[in-house]
Amino acid sequence: GCMKLVLACPTYGPTEPIANIALRVAIMQSAASGHTWVGDASPNRVGWETARNNIVQSVINDTGRYPDDTAIFWCDSDVILQADAITRLADRNLDFVCGIYFQRHSPHMPSIATFNGKAFHWIMKWPDNVLAPIDGCGFGVVLTSLGMLRKMEAPWFQFEKFSEDFDFCLKAKKAGYQLYTDTAVLCGHLADPKPAGFEDFKRENPVFFGG
Repeated sequence: GCMKLVLACPTYGPTEPIANIALRVAIMQSAASGHTWVGDASPNRVGWETARNNIVQSVINDTGRYPDDTAIFWCDSDVILQADAITRLADRNLDFVCGIYFQRHSPHMPSIATFNGKAFHWIMKWPDNVLAPIDGCGFGVVLTSLGMLRKMEAPWFQFEKFSEDFDFCLKAKKAGYQLYTDTAVLCGHLADPKPAGFEDFKRENPVFFGG
């Protein structure tokens, strides 16, 4: 079905045209697929924790304009989306689903992880094109429902043990939500001098990819 979407694109500094263009293309494709954009809650340049909490705060109380089935699409301004990234995530119609992007610096770890009660472990191998349960992720390309956010308490994003985004994931799980990743959504991550992506990750981890 059609999802109502709010854009949330935090940024630290100047953004690159390649990332801006990819975001616009992905937004347009999702709109052409029937998803409806109902707001933009992107913050001005502030720290990650503040930015993410401000985003939630700015939409949480307006239940008339943003019912519970509205989702915030979180996209960091340095993530390069594939054209169908938003469409695929919104089509899933879940409370929490993310794509995968890769850390800029070698080793280019993927942004998804499991949690064993003490620590997060990067998920290094996944089946193609599936919806897979995870315990945590970076927030570079994520969809969260407002219904879920309204059931959680402020501050939603707070650096406690790991990072503001991974700590959020633990809170969401504690609130009874299952987190998922769509393994077909593989995005790039801007870096100097060139972006990091799935190919870099595969090249550095031949043991997982038959190299």
